[in-house]
Amino acid sequence: MRIPRGALPALAAIALIAGACGGDPVATPSPSPIVSPAATATPGSTVIPFAPAPFPADGTACGTPGYAGRLGRIEAVDATTIQFTLCAPDGAFLARLAHPALDILDSSSIERLAVDPGATTLAGTGPYRIDRWVPGENVALARVDAKASDVARSPLVVLTWDGDPAVRTSSLTEATVDGIDAPGPAELDQIATLPELVVTPRPGMATAILAFGSGPAFAGARVRRAIAGAIDRATLTATAFPAGSLVPTHLTPCIVPGACGGRAWYDFNAPAASAVLADASFDLERTYPLHVPDAPLPGLPDPLGAAQAVKDQLAANIGLTTEIDVMPAADFRAAAAAGRLDGLYLDGIASSVADASGFLEPVFGDGVRTTPARRASGVTTALVAAAATADPEARAAAIGRANTAIRSSAVVVPLAHPGSVVAFRNDVDGVATSPLGLDPLGAATPGDRPQLVFQQAAEPAGAWCGDQPSFDAYRLCGLVFEGLYGFAAGALEPQPRLARACTADATATVWTCRLRSGVTFGDGSRVDAGDVLATFVAQWDAAGPIRSAAAPGAFAAWDELFGGPVNAGG
Repeated sequence: MRIPRGALPALAAIALIAGACGGDPVATPSPSPIVSPAATATPGSTVIPFAPAPFPADGTACGTPGYAGRLGRIEAVDATTIQFTLCAPDGAFLARLAHPALDILDSSSIERLAVDPGATTLAGTGPYRIDRWVPGENVALARVDAKASDVARSPLVVLTWDGDPAVRTSSLTEATVDGIDAPGPAELDQIATLPELVVTPRPGMATAILAFGSGPAFAGARVRRAIAGAIDRATLTATAFPAGSLVPTHLTPCIVPGACGGRAWYDFNAPAASAVLADASFDLERTYPLHVPDAPLPGLPDPLGAAQAVKDQLAANIGLTTEIDVMPAADFRAAAAAGRLDGLYLDGIASSVADASGFLEPVFGDGVRTTPARRASGVTTALVAAAATADPEARAAAIGRANTAIRSSAVVVPLAHPGSVVAFRNDVDGVATSPLGLDPLGAATPGDRPQLVFQQAAEPAGAWCGDQPSFDAYRLCGLVFEGLYGFAAGALEPQPRLARACTADATATVWTCRLRSGVTFGDGSRVDAGDVLATFVAQWDAAGPIRSAAAPGAFAAWDELFGGPVNAGG
């Protein structure tokens, strides 16, 4: 079912908007929705009294056999104080807290999810609430406050979905929706001919890389730097990666705060590269392997297409001949991790942690045994220094040193930051995108219409971000729930939300968060440290009722943020 332009999807929503706008509801009749019995109203308040408590109940998870996660212990000290003890220093902890998977539910909602994993009428503290969810059709989010705010201008935000980008584009061109996510290349060509539509890029949290494998051919940094300068990355990004992709200046996307200290990457200069290779007596008579996986990887959406583009450039620019070797993805990943790939290979890095460590540690962190990690010098030391402090300037300086070491050694070449786009009607003001999928739809103003309708690819599998891995889910739950920290619209600088502040000790190992006072959930219960503890434990404890019953991969975000659950052995 499509929502007619200007129509409201439920009579209750019509009444809400009429009251909020001080006028008559729009004349276009609304279709009669099939209302989900489980999603007709916010549940009544069930207050669980606060009681101080830690998890684990006795001691710390650090050092537990089979556990290699970052988090050691969480303690609800008092109603407004929650303390996190980590297993190692982590200056990026605030960036982790700001991830939408860590949005806080009240304790009663956690108990409810343990019994009813599909519950959608969960109480949040965000600017919108779920007014109605019609499975398979749409979700209507009603503004909590009658008065508009910077993050909630539209009285109603309606999410619909269709997996076919052509269908989404038709919905947009026919003006039955105000905006769509991820039109395909053919659809973008169509949109470009229509002045009433506007395309907005969404920068990606990913990087495609060319890596130098084992063997003596690429053992010298001077040779690697020459080859790095022989690739026209601007052309490569434009032709071999999706619309919305950016040319990297550093390994980490520069949308990440403090990530791009140090000198930018080498400019394209094929003649200079050829001269260096000739001076180094590099063997251009040989054919070198260029390994790629047979399936997309995070950060590498089209391995074979990118490989062919790199192959063609190396041959045309410096006369370097490569042969593409397509490997089963699992075999490719294992060989790369063990440093067994010779010649050249393409890989991808993706992170949902809005910090440079999310990109650099998987490639150069302590214990990484890839060929690039073994050949790089000084990167790991700089990353350790960045992790050991919560001071933004000190962390940025350390990351800058890491970037300089990566550039100097040239063990990998950042090729592109793959991205995507959204498209809206041109009378929609305030459009912004989020690299994490937290598109601030409520901040947009859809002309003179009292609702904003947005069509995405898929229906969210649930209302809680904690067990959802997709942008389509984050777009919804990011409007309904808040975490201790969050992000401003279109930005990645962690900002306090439910917390007044979270501060670290001198080692960045113990973090203490003080909650804002007087904040309540939509069900009327007051936010306290017990709710924070319950929300975190629900994801962290593999033996708990929520995580133990979840489908594989449901808590992938937690595992990326903190390295996995405790009690995974049962």
